[in-house]
Amino acid sequence: MRLFDGERALVGNATAKRRREFTETRLLAHEALRRIGHDGPILKGSDGEPLWPSGIVGSLSHCPSLCVAAVASAERIRAVGVDVDDSDGLSDGIMRFVFSSEELASLRMASSVERRAAFCAKEAASKALSALDGTGDFRKVSVSLKADGTFAAVRRDVALRGQWRFYDRLVSAMVAIPSETV
Repeated sequence: MRLFDGERALVGNATAKRRREFTETRLLAHEALRRIGHDGPILKGSDGEPLWPSGIVGSLSHCPSLCVAAVASAERIRAVGVDVDDSDGLSDGIMRFVFSSEELASLRMASSVERRAAFCAKEAASKALSALDGTGDFRKVSVSLKADGTFAAVRRDVALRGQWRFYDRLVSAMVAIPSETV
């Protein structure tokens, strides 16, 4: 399995680490696309977002230990967002940049895993919302984690419910928006 020429051109001048993560993530996406009867290059939009083949929605994420791709037919799913993180934690500066003062207050007593899960949930929700209307600014999305491994994400008049998990150091979050709910 190989990247399309247009995809290889997107990382021609990138570092070896970036090329590896880009390639692994795209190859996973192509395998997933083939499983649902599609394929085609996954190029980049003006904000760096993946441009999916016609009739497909999807999301990509990677960290040093894992690359993830989620794809679906646009007939069933309107948008999807995924995010993964294996860092040791989030700095206070990142926390203040990403989360509102209300979110920071609710995360004050949270564990490092829960803070990273909230970050991943916000990123996953932002990716899905961006696929809906091109406005996925994560600072405009409010998230709250639930102990059952779900999360709620709200941006103005759109409310989403997703899932988060942790495995050892790895934290992940995913949200899918069914077509009939939009």
